Amino acid sequence: MIFTRRRLITACVSSLWLAGILVAASTAATGNPIALDCETQPCAEVFPLARGFRPIADQKHWEALDDEGGILGWIGLSTDFVEIPAYSGKPLITLVGIDKKGVITGARVLVHSEPILLVGIPEQALLDFVANYAGKNALERIVVGRAKKPGVVAVDAISGATVTVLAQNATVLETARALGARNGVFTIAAIRRGHFIHEADPWPYAKILEEGVIQNLRVSEAEMGISESTSPHVDLYFGVADASHIGTCLIGKHEYAYHMKKLKEGEHLFVVFNRGSGSFKGSAFVRGGIFDRIRIQQGLREITFRDTDYFNLPESGDPEAPEFSEGGLFILRDGEFDPSEPYELIFLGSRYDKRSAFSREFFEFTATHQIPSSVYQAEKKTNGLPWRQAWVNRSGHVVILGTYLAVLIGIFAARRYTTATRLRIHRLHVGSLVVGLLVVGVHMGAQPSVTQIFTTIDSLLRGWRWSLFLSEPLIFILWIFIFFLALIWGRGLFCGWVCPYGALNRLSFALSRTLGLPSFEFPPRIHNALRFLRYGILILLCMIYLWDSALAERMAEIEPFKSTFLVPAWIREWTFLTWWLLLLIASFFMYRPFCRYLCPLGAGLSILGSFRISPPRRRAFCGSCKVCSRDCLPRAIRPDGTINPRECLSCMNCEATYRNHELCPPLIGLARLESGKELTPPQEAKRRRLQMEAADI
Repeated sequence: MIFTRRRLITACVSSLWLAGILVAASTAATGNPIALDCETQPCAEVFPLARGFRPIADQKHWEALDDEGGILGWIGLSTDFVEIPAYSGKPLITLVGIDKKGVITGARVLVHSEPILLVGIPEQALLDFVANYAGKNALERIVVGRAKKPGVVAVDAISGATVTVLAQNATVLETARALGARNGVFTIAAIRRGHFIHEADPWPYAKILEEGVIQNLRVSEAEMGISESTSPHVDLYFGVADASHIGTCLIGKHEYAYHMKKLKEGEHLFVVFNRGSGSFKGSAFVRGGIFDRIRIQQGLREITFRDTDYFNLPESGDPEAPEFSEGGLFILRDGEFDPSEPYELIFLGSRYDKRSAFSREFFEFTATHQIPSSVYQAEKKTNGLPWRQAWVNRSGHVVILGTYLAVLIGIFAARRYTTATRLRIHRLHVGSLVVGLLVVGVHMGAQPSVTQIFTTIDSLLRGWRWSLFLSEPLIFILWIFIFFLALIWGRGLFCGWVCPYGALNRLSFALSRTLGLPSFEFPPRIHNALRFLRYGILILLCMIYLWDSALAERMAEIEPFKSTFLVPAWIREWTFLTWWLLLLIASFFMYRPFCRYLCPLGAGLSILGSFRISPPRRRAFCGSCKVCSRDCLPRAIRPDGTINPRECLSCMNCEATYRNHELCPPLIGLARLESGKELTPPQEAKRRRLQMEAADI
């Protein structure tokens, strides 16, 4: 196979890009965890009323003290309690303070790995957002964005930073709640409110079993290694019996009424019945009142039982229930059990292993149970699926952006009509650029960035999470649009028609032409070399990101997107302002210099667009005709008349010329041959050939 120089260069660039990513991935650095230390960290900012701080023995959080050494509250580091990934896939390490009344005294972000250029927030904006939590109760329902329901506290989102603020909201609240629960400010049960459903008539045992109110854990003698028999060693039936129609059936009407009167807030009735030959009580229960054979595990909480939690149940309260060998009623105390969450009953069985007189082997068996919604109803979680809230918050923008992109797809799908005249396609193009700049860029702040490529690489290496991408609705829609449409029409549909910064560049150059300002272009040799620079920038940034994500995000400021649409350039550091001004001024005198030579995002899309299946129409005659080349500002038409898909920005001027009977030489020649005069055989052959080539216009 003979490779042209162009194909060889393309293959080398693509290979280098992929190889660079793989090499960098093998040397990717990992961040070092930090520990809470109020002597070196800004705890005073998080708890302003404190006069000192003291570590707690065997705990990771610190106490906040008054002048006399009394405890005012506590300071905690978020990563010691929760691990909530933000857009970067890494947690926002945050200091959080809470007083003895459960009020958040303050919060401060210490470390984050957020792609700042993506979310478009300066450091101070993030700090200001976190400062909003001071003075709010940790048990309040706080949501990001507007809230219509009463009793809900809303905090404003930061433009372009939906993922970050949703993750930060969950981080602050869950850390504060964990601090409060750890120090007895409120119980775990109070964190997730809910209620049991009570019915007047008791359910029969068969219905309780059918509805999943109780769960079964069966362990055979063979599984225990006692014998080869499949008969049950333990056959446990367990569940929560707080609901009146459940408790009355399982433990009897009078027993249920007696124990419910003695229950304190946050306590629950838990029943266990056994039909096996073994026992769930255990030897430790006989010696010291500890049930060592069964316990409950719920998330990170482990609940064990003592004799003071136990009441014997010789039989079920329903005479139709099967006969049990033993039964027990346990009190789940201290507000450690959450009825709204799944939990596991763990059975720890043991048998003699015959190595010595007292040597035993232990076997752990578990069964998971979730109290059905027909018995217990809990408040809906707001932090479980934060991306849904993001889509609700930006639903109006989603509709506008979706409509705009659908119109563009229609323009390209109906190219025979939209490119029928140069004036029509020109007006459509300019209109799209104005919408892209003012609506998508200035109003919505939805400017895709190379940082999305960073995040995609990170997700491929560390695990894909759709929620991460869905949490930024407008960017998600644009990337779906970019990926699929680039394979059909190339990267030009986005870069040439939608990209807000590209639209700014193109309209600036058009304005300069209208004002009669001089324009500048590099000679072909320099231009052909410089257009590969953006690929080198992309490769370098990807490699640096896998080594040091924070450094890569800082270096990705080569994209002026943040200074253009998300943070005013004139309030940023002078280096960013200078770079932004240089690129803007250059765009008045040169056609899209940043897009053609420097944009790393454009480089990635150029590689994707190389495989487009529906390029602009061309004829064999185009190899010798230069009409379209003279009007191709991106300089995407090669000397042989073909179009370079990596350089084409889909202005569609060439296709409008292709259909123009007054500009396209083959169409002009065909018109002359069809003028009515008699043709010679060569002229007739030429006419037929031109008719065939013109048949699809």
